Amino acid sequence: MLVLISNSTAVVGETDIINVLFEEGLEILHMRKPGATVDEISSLIEKIDSKYHHQIALHQHHEIATGYGIKRLHFTEAGRKQMSEEALIRLKMANHILSTSIHQEEAYKDLPASFMYTFFGPVFNSISKQEYTSSMPADFLFPVKKNLSKVIAIGGIDVTNIQQVKQMQFNGAAILGAIWQKPGESIQQFKAIQKAWKQTDR
Repeated sequence: MLVLISNSTAVVGETDIINVLFEEGLEILHMRKPGATVDEISSLIEKIDSKYHHQIALHQHHEIATGYGIKRLHFTEAGRKQMSEEALIRLKMANHILSTSIHQEEAYKDLPASFMYTFFGPVFNSISKQEYTSSMPADFLFPVKKNLSKVIAIGGIDVTNIQQVKQMQFNGAAILGAIWQKPGESIQQFKAIQKAWKQTDR
């Protein structure tokens, strides 16, 4: 699973790039805009081809999801802890696909079963946040369990290290800085990362 996380702030031509990336085979876009209003998020979604809306995961303003046919809802670590098990089960029973984030390996086994997958990181030093550094050893292996949530690596992932993600036993990779750091090269970078990721499945 290859996931793209939106830039936290506006990018020139952002939705045009996103539409092309979906055409190129992007599986899931996580719409993460911490400071954005409901109207700003709605405006972005409306500029993304509606045939891709079911591939968008919302990080905030979950209340607008249904109006756009969005079933994917992401909960931050803090947001997850504010949700009851019953509320999460109700969302899952309503066919929502739930995801969350963890930063400690120990938190994995305690995740509610309602979450299909979780982000875990930083696996490498972040590209977009210089202060977001990794403490993972080179031989790190994540203890993914078949009966628990899938685990998506996040943090500093680009074409040079994405193959290591599979070696670390992760189920997928989330990319951010490698795509948005230079918007003019976003599509080229995505294609290169996608090609390298697919090679790990051989």
